[in-house]
Amino acid sequence: MIKMYFLTAFRSLVRNKSYSLLNIAGLALGITCSILLFLVIQYQLSYDDFHQKADRIYRLNVDFVGRDFHTPASHYPLPAYMRTNDRLGFDAVTQIQGTAGAQINVPADGTRPARKFLEDSSVGFVDAEFFEVFDFNTGPLDLRAYFKEPNVVVLEQATADKFFPGENAVGKVIRYNNMYNLRVVSVMPDMPGNTEFPFSMLISYPTIQNSLPDDWGNLSSDHQTFVVLPEHMSAGTAAEAVNSFVAQQVEDENPNRQAVYSLQPLRDIHYNTDYFGAYAQTPITKEMIMAMAAVAVIILLTACINFINLATAQATKRAKEVGVRKVLGSSQWQLVLQFLCETLFLVMFATFISVILVELALPYLNELLELEIAFSLLQDPLMLLFLFLQVLLVTLFAGFYPAFVLSNFKPITALKSRMSVQRLGGVSLRQVLVVLQFTICQVLIICTFLVSEQMAFFRSKPLGFNKEAVVVVKLPQQTNQRIQPLRQELLNNPAVKNVSFASDAPSSGNMSYGNFYFNHAAEDEDFQTHKKYADAQYFDLFDLKFVAGKPYTNDSLQYMVINDTMRRRLGLKTPEEAIGKHISFGGDGQFAGAIAGVVADFHQASLALPIEPLLITKYPQGYGTLSAKIDMNQKQEALQHLEKVWEKAYPNDVFSYYFFDESIAEFYKDEARQNVLFKVFSLITILIGCLGLYGLVAFMAAQRTKEVGIRKVMGASIFNIAVLFSKEFIKLVLLAFVLAAPIAYYIISHWLEDYTYRISIGYWPFILAGLATLTIALVTMGSKAVQAALSNPVLSLKSE
Repeated sequence: MIKMYFLTAFRSLVRNKSYSLLNIAGLALGITCSILLFLVIQYQLSYDDFHQKADRIYRLNVDFVGRDFHTPASHYPLPAYMRTNDRLGFDAVTQIQGTAGAQINVPADGTRPARKFLEDSSVGFVDAEFFEVFDFNTGPLDLRAYFKEPNVVVLEQATADKFFPGENAVGKVIRYNNMYNLRVVSVMPDMPGNTEFPFSMLISYPTIQNSLPDDWGNLSSDHQTFVVLPEHMSAGTAAEAVNSFVAQQVEDENPNRQAVYSLQPLRDIHYNTDYFGAYAQTPITKEMIMAMAAVAVIILLTACINFINLATAQATKRAKEVGVRKVLGSSQWQLVLQFLCETLFLVMFATFISVILVELALPYLNELLELEIAFSLLQDPLMLLFLFLQVLLVTLFAGFYPAFVLSNFKPITALKSRMSVQRLGGVSLRQVLVVLQFTICQVLIICTFLVSEQMAFFRSKPLGFNKEAVVVVKLPQQTNQRIQPLRQELLNNPAVKNVSFASDAPSSGNMSYGNFYFNHAAEDEDFQTHKKYADAQYFDLFDLKFVAGKPYTNDSLQYMVINDTMRRRLGLKTPEEAIGKHISFGGDGQFAGAIAGVVADFHQASLALPIEPLLITKYPQGYGTLSAKIDMNQKQEALQHLEKVWEKAYPNDVFSYYFFDESIAEFYKDEARQNVLFKVFSLITILIGCLGLYGLVAFMAAQRTKEVGIRKVMGASIFNIAVLFSKEFIKLVLLAFVLAAPIAYYIISHWLEDYTYRISIGYWPFILAGLATLTIALVTMGSKAVQAALSNPVLSLKSE
């Protein structure tokens, strides 16, 4: 019986080739998008779920009472204090010091010359308990004993192959940042992409332990502590124990007395933007994951609507077939099953095509999103289950109503070909579905226009500094003694206009915060300030504008420069009031001086974030970047001169640079990806909708062949006939726009709330989106309408 149903379904679909191809194309596009989005969602939800104790692993974070400031950092002495107190009852305690890369030197060995590398991937300094807490595949060795010793390193396989191509890396020595000689004790498989610890190298924590601060006044998101809770302990109880313990141990020794510890589940780290760590992957909110799931459902829904529209449009064409089957004894449910089999056949074939399309599209998606998603259908039970459920649900959703309509025809009426379009409350269901379909299309188009407008705003908004023609080079450590000779040598070439040394550029991902004392007050201020260290040339090179005072000089006296936001937070009514006021910060007032100037506010990070209080002062030991203003007409000469001077000053280090304006674009990389995805999904949704429109107009043309012939004989023009076919659908597209506009406005308003600096939503994106959709619909309908109008009226009048 089932075999006969499928055989009959196959014959029916072959007889209606154009109808079948349109349905398969629409369904294949929808299913392809849903599979790709499912793969992205599955990947994003899998972060660090492979650790056996994942449900009991927590990170210690710090929140500041009364301040909107959170950090994944923990104080440096805390892990050691906890261990001396029997871990506070925790099963394990581990600390990680992460860095965003390293200078690696590989000494000469026999016939192989010495080589140097700039390792861009994150590097993790971990202790022995790291391997008790986490379950990374680190090879056959038990590394706990090795990581109790200094100067030990484990390399990822890809990193080992890069440093020692064709050699066994175990036992070899590498030099880290020209400071430590590290012995390779093991090579581990590459870290999975779905982890918050994307380390290409693991180095024993004792290697750097003596060089790290050992007081309670320092917090860095590079330094994080993780604990494993016993089965019976809750996160709240654990947090109370940690805070009580810290208060008992340090009392007045802790200047960060407003710092309170909280525990964050390991499984929450990838989805929480409040505690974004320095070496972690870019977080993605649960709302964004839900949005991707919604987009997948919407696109699939659009494809199903296509199917329903085309199937019900074909209903009158198959009326006689239904009448004959009923006269021969077929029951309604047998006919329903027959038509559902046809739908199932189409959905299965569309799914087969989709699997091929996913294989082709996935590499491009991985490149766009910078992910490592693999698609292995037979080795992924969850994907197989998803495909099975999707085929089943799409078949039922898309096929049940058309099957019910077709099977419900009365035999006598069907055989007389007097079938009419099914209506609900006087409105054709097909019309409702077309409106729904194009509402979805226009919502996506409007959102795409507005996201693109926000991206253009990011690129064009003045940032408060000059970012053009600036080359930034990361400095090796311990370079403060070479600053002045290096500056002079660089400026000897006229292609280099100015040189500045600083902790970082005006706008960067390097954010350093701290408490401070204002005007000799007994207590520190109730807010923290963002700190930058920079020489006197910094202000001129980046063209920072002073609203009061002037820059400091490079002499030995300590002065401060603050921004206008900090001036307002300090309660000073005018910028001039700030000049001469005293600021101090750091242990034992390490940094103390008068305010020399107030600069106009500039953006220190992404436009998604507000401008924060900022303090800039001199500190050569803290300079980590060299910025050079160059003549872009002599760009190549300037870069060659930079490299030549660098090689002379730092022969053991790799010269690497970037243009400052390009680094700012990195702030909006996620938004740029969203923009691309919006455009792709909008295009696919429109394409699916156009396939449906084309099919509906083609069917209408076939049904009204004689009418077209008569109208042409009576003198109707091609334009008249095109309007005849198009006017009904134009009304539906316009109605869809009326529904889509407020929906899109709500969605984009909610999205823009995440950005402190954003566009105001005007009416032009809505008008352009409406016109674009109408134009696409007219072209789709017009092509088929003109084809019908150009047909020979004699042949049209002979048609049955």
